[in-house]
Formats: sequence, structure tokens, C-alpha cells
Amino acid sequence: MKRFIKSNSHLRIARFVLPEILAVVAIISAIPNNSYQKVKQKAYHAECTNNLTQIGQLLRMYVLENDSYPTAAFYPKDPEKGPDSIRTLLGGPKKLWTCPSLPDKLKNKGLTFVYNDTLGGKQNLRNPERKWVLIEFNCVSKNAPNPHAKGYNILFADGHIITTKRLPKKITNSQQVRLNNVYLKFRNIQLAMAN
Repeated sequence: MKRFIKSNSHLRIARFVLPEILAVVAIISAIPNNSYQKVKQKAYHAECTNNLTQIGQLLRMYVLENDSYPTAAFYPKDPEKGPDSIRTLLGGPKKLWTCPSLPDKLKNKGLTFVYNDTLGGKQNLRNPERKWVLIEFNCVSKNAPNPHAKGYNILFADGHIITTKRLPKKITNSQQVRLNNVYLKFRNIQLAMAN
């Protein structure tokens, strides 16, 4: 970095000297790695929760405009451009639709959430605080690592978000089967990444 120092009505550029650089390096290296990782994970969790909050707002606008919940796939074949993708239907940047805790290869799929396809076409929901809308796909198996320290995030129809290690009670048997299939698909991606 450069510092500008005014002397004798002229601007001159002063550079950092080696002791200053070493002092900054020493401060950074003194931070314990596990503390850094914890802070990083908390930041990722906050970003993921913020993403889901924004998606919840997009969903509310969609419902107000169309008088019903979107008819979208549980997890589409083409998350980025498929006509049955919740991401395509609601819009927003790619980063909004991915959890930052996941490896880049999984984020590159463009969608790291599964949609509650049983809501499609419904106008009014009874007990929206109990109806899940989106879940991070890490929830799909007990073998899948949780993206956050306390589990994975779930967006509910009333807009609130929880972080938990338990699936909502309202997941149907067919959704559970599809969750397992999504897990197998992404486990293969993770195995390929490890090689």
C-alpha cells in the first residue's frame, strides 16, 4: 500500500517499510486457525441466512403477483435455466441461490436448496409458520456434513428461518426419496472433487 505525505507543498509517495509489513504478518499469524475458521463459518451462516431471507421476499412478491406459490421442481435437472427451477421462476443472482459454506463445485450447480414442490399452485397456506419452502440440500442424509455448526437452514412460508439438524415433520415420503437421490448425486460430485 502507498501512503501520501505532503511536504514542502509537494506530494510524495512513501512505501511501507519491512518492519511494518512484518508487524502486520505477525498479527495475522497470531490469530489461532480454529478461531479464524469459527468466525469464517459464522460469516457463511449469516450470508446463507441473508440469502434465504431475500429469497423469502422474492417468494412473497411472486405469490402476491400470481396469487399462488410457484409450481417448480423439487430439485430441477437444470437449476440455472430450467423452466421448472425455483431459481428461474423467482430470479436473482446465482450467489443468492447458493450456500457459501459448500465447496465451489457444488455451488457451481447454481442452486443449493431444494423446494417444497407440494406448495406449487396453492394460494393460501394454513399455518405458514410450519410449511417449509426451501431447505439446504445438505439435509438429505445423516452422512452428509452439515453446512453450518448447528445444522442446515430451512426457510418457512411465513419468512422465518431456522438452523437445525432435524427435517421438518411435513416432508413427504416421496420427498424423502428424492432427497436421498439428490444426496447421491451430490455425493458423487464430492467424491469426484476429492480425487
